[in-house]
Amino acid sequence: MEIKSLETKYLKAKVSYYDGYPMMSDTAFDVLEQELIELGSKVVEQVGSKRRDFDFPHPTPMKSLAKIQTEKTNKGINYKTKVFSDWFSNRTLKVRDMSTVDHIHYAPKFDGSAINIIYRDGIFESVLTRGDGKFGKDVSDRFVKHLPARIPVSGIVEIRCEAVMSKSIFQKKYANKFANARNIVAGIIGSDDIDEDKIKDITLIPIYYLIDGVHQDIKDTFSITNDYFIFSRSTHSGIIPPTRFTDTIKYWENVRDQFAFQLDGVVFSFPCKFRDKLGENDHDPEWAIAIKFVPDEVVTTVTGIEWNLGKSGELTPVVQLEPVQLAGTTVKRASGYNAGYIMKNAIGVGAKVTVAKAGDIIPELQSVILETPETFILPHQCPECKSKLKLNGIHLICPNEKCTGKVARKLASAAAMLDLKGIAGKTLEPFAKDFNNIYDVMIWTLTKGDTDAIKHYGIKPDSRSHEIFVDAFRNIKSLSYAQVILMMGYDGVGIKLAEQAAKEYCGLEPDYKGHDKSLVRKLQDTYIITYILSAVDVLESLGVHVDKPEDKKDNIETTYICMTGSPKSFGYKTKSEFISQFENVEEVSLTDSRCNYLVTDDMNSTSSKMNTAKKKGIKIVTYKEFKI
Repeated sequence: MEIKSLETKYLKAKVSYYDGYPMMSDTAFDVLEQELIELGSKVVEQVGSKRRDFDFPHPTPMKSLAKIQTEKTNKGINYKTKVFSDWFSNRTLKVRDMSTVDHIHYAPKFDGSAINIIYRDGIFESVLTRGDGKFGKDVSDRFVKHLPARIPVSGIVEIRCEAVMSKSIFQKKYANKFANARNIVAGIIGSDDIDEDKIKDITLIPIYYLIDGVHQDIKDTFSITNDYFIFSRSTHSGIIPPTRFTDTIKYWENVRDQFAFQLDGVVFSFPCKFRDKLGENDHDPEWAIAIKFVPDEVVTTVTGIEWNLGKSGELTPVVQLEPVQLAGTTVKRASGYNAGYIMKNAIGVGAKVTVAKAGDIIPELQSVILETPETFILPHQCPECKSKLKLNGIHLICPNEKCTGKVARKLASAAAMLDLKGIAGKTLEPFAKDFNNIYDVMIWTLTKGDTDAIKHYGIKPDSRSHEIFVDAFRNIKSLSYAQVILMMGYDGVGIKLAEQAAKEYCGLEPDYKGHDKSLVRKLQDTYIITYILSAVDVLESLGVHVDKPEDKKDNIETTYICMTGSPKSFGYKTKSEFISQFENVEEVSLTDSRCNYLVTDDMNSTSSKMNTAKKKGIKIVTYKEFKI
């Protein structure tokens, strides 16, 4: 797949995860993330999913964790001891005091939702979800009744917690409706309605504390007890010599099934006194790493295959299974990847398969033990429009551009891109027979949506649903030029390509490097350009401001840099603050051939980035030395 397609899939996976309904397993997500890292993609630097409802700032960034995935091999489990050893050694060199780093902290990695409890000068302020790491959704109203109004500590206190639900409560009350405890916890926290009985089923487990941005050892700060929330050092965490790394993982692997909460790994971290020195990168703290367990596997039987039509016209298979218990949940469905995988492995009713799951809503097929005993046949017609399907390599495609099912999904995807409040995919389905993009739906709604004609699309005139539908489009006051292009629903065109096309349409120099040439040619077609320009004029005549791209380079050559370490000791809070002072500097990966500099906080660092820069002959400077 092209890098842009992978980036789109990655970002969609993040959005769906934070909505409480993951679209892929942790294992699949980790593989996708690693591939994007190797390709030099910048989307992996984002933490969480930035959404409009995530608008409350965390006092300090609440970042994700770097991960090492253990693997099952013919010789047993590969615990990636060498990878961990290199990670630890690089950081001990950075703190320049190896003799004092004779122990590390460990704690089980809970499979829950990360939240941040904030007190300011001893007074409760808020509870935030992690969000994108910088801003999170305020969910204080869920927990305020169960938290102390005051604590005996001054300054800004942040209590980083994992919101979880015990296996016993989940099995007793929710297992018949939800795939796993993590999803119901995310749903309870994110719901518009507050259900006190459900909230009481959530346990908050403290992971670490900060006071005025400085990490604190839990036992040396404070303990809070109130209602059913208890904040104190977890009896499950501890301190070990680094050499006990493998033994610790093995211990938690052995006890995880009997543990009260769902676990998916072990977190190792440096003691608090080293954390400020080690700092954080744009994605995760340098002082901690998560070791992921090998996903559990079970054997079950295929009972059927459900084919889901996507906006590109591809039918993706979801394999239906005889219910089986796996990682504390009941598994009934698994991702079938694509038609090629189903066909190659002859997966049909009666096939015996192994399924792996790491606490996800749709687990993955790992292997096929016994192929289907019946004659295996792929579907031959589209479930929506009945057109004859085509097998394009490993993908099963509906070639009908006017397929209402495909168009309906395009409309739903575009509505999500525009963040149309109160409009779900089901609401837009009736429009698919008359409109093939969200732009046409919007123009029709703004010009004719108030008439009785709306009933033709299943919306009762003058009803509350009618008002919500029309207002969703009326409330759009401004759009970027790239968003206007995306509204047209051209297959394969994502935000990055749309941004470059927008530049060309506005007379600026585009950069189509790395983009599909056939898609670029499509967007350069005279008819499409004329259509987009006309659409912009129509939108502006209806009172929608369209932001045109600006040429920020002013014909000055751009300098491309990669940054490593933290710029804090040089007077900048974040890397973003550092780079924002330069008008013509762009951050790229070291793998990008345009990279001119590696900017570091430590010229003596032996990190992989430093070694790579030296091998490539890329100039290395400190944050203080960098000038353009």
